[in-house]
Amino acid sequence: MAFDFPLMRKAALRLAASELGLYAAIVVVLMIVAAFSGPFGTYFHGPFLMRLLYWAVGIGGGIAVARTVRGVFARWPGALSYPLREPLILLAVTAIYTPLLQLWTVFLFEARTFETVSFWQLAAKVLAVCIMVSVMRFLVSELIKHMPAKPMHRTDRARLLRRLPDDADQTVLRLSAEGHIVHVVMAQARYALRMRFSDAVNEMDAADGFCTHRSHWVARVAIAGTKTCNGRPVLVLSNGDEVPVSRKYQPELEAEGIL
Repeated sequence: MAFDFPLMRKAALRLAASELGLYAAIVVVLMIVAAFSGPFGTYFHGPFLMRLLYWAVGIGGGIAVARTVRGVFARWPGALSYPLREPLILLAVTAIYTPLLQLWTVFLFEARTFETVSFWQLAAKVLAVCIMVSVMRFLVSELIKHMPAKPMHRTDRARLLRRLPDDADQTVLRLSAEGHIVHVVMAQARYALRMRFSDAVNEMDAADGFCTHRSHWVARVAIAGTKTCNGRPVLVLSNGDEVPVSRKYQPELEAEGIL
């Protein structure tokens, strides 16, 4: 669901720009380090600028292939569990990327290197790198998942709480939409507000949370675990509520280490 509100749009653009800048900086550093060090024998095939071009296209192409494959698997009907899905993703990325990388290697370093570019050896190296990146993604997601969440203090009250009674609990667990009614679920109470769901989410900007579905928003502090129901991930909250995760929002939750 897209929210056309200036405050949310500016905040989202700032966040996206900062994250994109960080990822871009990491990728550029990796390209330069690879060009200088010349891993996998590339040090002996051309000057520095040629190696830099090779690794720029190689790393950029690998990232593009991996993101595309993960996006397809995230939206595939009947989602698989992580232990089954991840190996299939790694094999798919290897199968798609290896021939592309082989063609790029032969093209840039000329046909004289073709004998040294064995498809299966290259595939083994690509798969090894994919496994290493997958392990790093898993460890980072687990680290994020087990980090203590920042509590919501009264001084950081979300604007939505101004619509609730003064004696209402200060921690919102989740929001859910039912027509023009937004249900605000607290630890010990539930309130119904007549407003648009997008407005309610906008007024929770002071809280750390996620949209999981076109009609559901959950606070990070409320997430106690996850489960799978009919092949789709479901968030289990601290009060026992279960909130579905749609394919649209699944990649974001995976990137945050929630799933």
